[in-house]
Amino acid sequence: MADNTIPLIVAILGSGGLGSVVTSVIHSIAMARKGIAGKEEDRRTDIVKARDFAWARMAQAEADADAQERRADEERAKRIRWEEHAARLRLQLIRADIEPAEPTPEEN
Repeated sequence: MADNTIPLIVAILGSGGLGSVVTSVIHSIAMARKGIAGKEEDRRTDIVKARDFAWARMAQAEADADAQERRADEERAKRIRWEEHAARLRLQLIRADIEPAEPTPEEN
């Protein structure tokens, strides 16, 4: 049984992915010695900053567009109220047999 113990342990560790773990650790150590890990971290940080900046710009653009749309809706509603008020006043003048002083745009 003692002769089979070592191959059995190696087989269990090998099937558990020990070989890939060791390879990954060695590769990471080699990259760290070359300085690649630091460069990749800086690049990742720059990408994250650029992404966050783009999201902030997009959110600001959406907020500006929403505000502009609200302003346009308010102006439209106000214009409609003025047009309705002018129509009521014109109707009152006509009912009182008074010709409005300014012609309507359709009469031009």
